[in-house]
Amino acid sequence: MATANLRWTFKITSVTVSPLGTTAVSGIAVGPEGQEHKFVATDRMDPRYPTRFKVNWNGLLPRMPKPVGHGVPEATLSVTEGHDPDLLIGRGGRVAIARMCKALVHG
Repeated sequence: MATANLRWTFKITSVTVSPLGTTAVSGIAVGPEGQEHKFVATDRMDPRYPTRFKVNWNGLLPRMPKPVGHGVPEATLSVTEGHDPDLLIGRGGRVAIARMCKALVHG
């Protein structure tokens, strides 16, 4: 199990729209030692903030790290380039990815 934090770098590789209407962003998290893991970020997971991107959706426990892909509907995951469920991304990393995605998609 790898845990990504702000010492990691994050790259976006593709942006697609799922059949559910959510924007799915695929990317790669690269660790300090060069290991690469795939991640997925989506918008419209939290109905209160539809333009916010989430790397995973943990509902009432947003600060608790969960494996990448947690809470993302299968219909959305199916249009992505895949994800590594053995990757945990801490809150700082998730915020950094969400900002990159929002800037890319919503300007």
